[in-house]
Amino acid sequence: MTDLLLTVYAFYLLFVVTMAAKAAWVQLSLVPRVLLFIPAVVAVLLDVTFNLSLATILFVDRPQEWMFTQRLNRYKYGDSEWRTTVAVWICKNLLDPFQSGGHCR
Repeated sequence: MTDLLLTVYAFYLLFVVTMAAKAAWVQLSLVPRVLLFIPAVVAVLLDVTFNLSLATILFVDRPQEWMFTQRLNRYKYGDSEWRTTVAVWICKNLLDPFQSGGHCR
């Protein structure tokens, strides 16, 4: 269980790093771009893995999309009250603060 929590936490930290890199991308030279490319790829792979596994358990629903944020966006405007509540909370508190204009749409 501890390994699972550490993996989810590492995924979250990679998300934060990736959003910071995305915000600064045009100002970065080649070296930081290369250094940040690998964590961004790992973040995408973890995103897909998380969405297909843990998010499926969390939301008791099979995904219709590859990325976790796409799933959250679907739930935000869906008709499932509890899934909408959880999706809005995750977006508002964990994802949106790290991207200008919000991460979830």
